[in-house]
Amino acid sequence: MRELVVFLLVVRYFYLFVFIKHEVMSNMKAERQLLQEGLEALTELLPTFSIEIIPSDLKEKQYDAVIQVLRGGFSVNLTVEVKQSAQRLVWGQLLNQLENASNPTLMTDYVNSVLGEKLRQQGINYIDRAGNAYLRIENAGFPVFVWIEGRKPLKRIGEKTDHAFTRAGLRVTYWLITHPDLINETIRTIAQQAGASLETVHRVKISLQQRGFLSEIRTGEWKLSSRKTLLDKWIEAYATRLQPGLLIGRYRLLKKESIGNWENQVLEMPLTQWGGEPAADGYTDFLRPAEWIVYTRQSTREVMKQLRLLPDPENGPIRVYKKFWPTDEPGQLVHPLLVYADLLISRDSRNAEVAQKMYEKYVQCLLD
Repeated sequence: MRELVVFLLVVRYFYLFVFIKHEVMSNMKAERQLLQEGLEALTELLPTFSIEIIPSDLKEKQYDAVIQVLRGGFSVNLTVEVKQSAQRLVWGQLLNQLENASNPTLMTDYVNSVLGEKLRQQGINYIDRAGNAYLRIENAGFPVFVWIEGRKPLKRIGEKTDHAFTRAGLRVTYWLITHPDLINETIRTIAQQAGASLETVHRVKISLQQRGFLSEIRTGEWKLSSRKTLLDKWIEAYATRLQPGLLIGRYRLLKKESIGNWENQVLEMPLTQWGGEPAADGYTDFLRPAEWIVYTRQSTREVMKQLRLLPDPENGPIRVYKKFWPTDEPGQLVHPLLVYADLLISRDSRNAEVAQKMYEKYVQCLLD
């Protein structure tokens, strides 16, 4: 009997290994395809230049590629990050990945006008599959400038539904990342604590296991693996699949008082708590908020009355979201991991530094 159990475990792990390897190879193939298309686009944009990938000798950071642009005495290296989906791009992550890079360049599926402006403001070159491009490089006083926009998006590469990152699955995955010891509880216990159905928890666990984020370290004992990568994927999916549907509305203050004085506002805690920039200020004392994020279980009327808000759907600096987790910690601030995600999603470059402080002080310990 024992030999049969061992045999079944071996078969199980063999097929799991094959599946994970297939998924990793599929993602790598999609990124290589995007990179190749980017190289071809560069060649068309700069027909008189030699374009080639060179081995990266960067020790402190590993980028997706380094591309050399050559012509006569002109020689420039582009540091490239490849992102399969610009829609799932998390701004703070990209800024961190390309920090101090030489001629930072993004290759992705599609860059719309809004994202393009953000990238240009940060001095980041870009090339997408649709043919939109921005390239500003210089060598020995000789500038090269390319700017093309307005082309429509093409079909995305290799995008799949994943139960750990659906709207329902994201709630469970968040709860597991913030409560990693919960992973060894029963599906029923996880469902009760995460506020999810048994079926959703079951599918999430299978999905995490198939993706290599859930490992059995001994019979019946599991742990979350590659947690930083898991968190990055969660933030990307949260930004596009879950967070937009949680938005109750955008508002401004009734009186012309400074939005930076968030500490003076009275909240009915913990039903309503601060997220985003106010929470980051509360955790780090390093940021004066220019925008507010509020998470609540209360009615819109109650929140508007507490904070003295007026609707401003177009330009309101105060965003109110429904809470998506089942139980609250005491206090006026939401969990640091969610604050970290808010900062990265904000696409405000001034939040990148405080996001890193949040990560080092509050988030990294969850991923060890």
